[in-house]
Amino acid sequence: MGFSEELKKKLSDDHDKSDKIFNAALSIALTDRNVYRKAVYRFWKVYEMIEETMDELQGDCPELQQLYFPTLFRSEALEDDVLYFYDGELPEDENSPALEEYKQKIQADVAGDPVVLIGYLQTMQMAILAGGAILRPMIVRVLGLKKNYPLGVKALDWPEGFSTAATKKLYNERLDALELSEDQKMAIFEAKRGVFAMNNKLIKEVIYSTESRDVLLGICKKVSAVCLLFMLLAIIYIMFLS
Repeated sequence: MGFSEELKKKLSDDHDKSDKIFNAALSIALTDRNVYRKAVYRFWKVYEMIEETMDELQGDCPELQQLYFPTLFRSEALEDDVLYFYDGELPEDENSPALEEYKQKIQADVAGDPVVLIGYLQTMQMAILAGGAILRPMIVRVLGLKKNYPLGVKALDWPEGFSTAATKKLYNERLDALELSEDQKMAIFEAKRGVFAMNNKLIKEVIYSTESRDVLLGICKKVSAVCLLFMLLAIIYIMFLS
């Protein structure tokens, strides 16, 4: 079994839990652009941290060089999405304990062995490759982004002729070809598990924010009892999975 398949199977429960939290939270975030943009901002910062660390370390790390796919870098596209949702101006850095914890964890993990960054790269880059095509049309439709497409979803868009299937295949082939020790593999497993946990914290930070609460309270005055029940169940579901 190749390492790419090991990552998938060993962490399937963590991945499944994270997906469920993300999907439940997305149903809430998409109720209002101001809530959704807070999530986009946070994940822009995450991709920026990971990609800057990759640029810094890959020159002296052959393993990272093998997984250096500039086309998969999403921070610049996410920055454009943030600019779109914040009316052309980048917001001041938000007070985000989850983002600060994420930053410190990346720094601590790669300080021991740069190879551990693979856990972050593989998780976040594969997430965009696998889920982008599914999420993009839904977000465009719900937030009314069709007129200015791809603004607002540039991070989920790919250049003409780009094949997600071929890229995933090449990525996994290179990952499987790496000569990693068992200790390095275990460290990457744990880093990947940590990414799921940190992403969940970021999502919950947005959903439990004052701005999100105010939006939901406003919706409560307008929507039917059925819609309100659905949103309340989504919040309870996130808390239950935490």
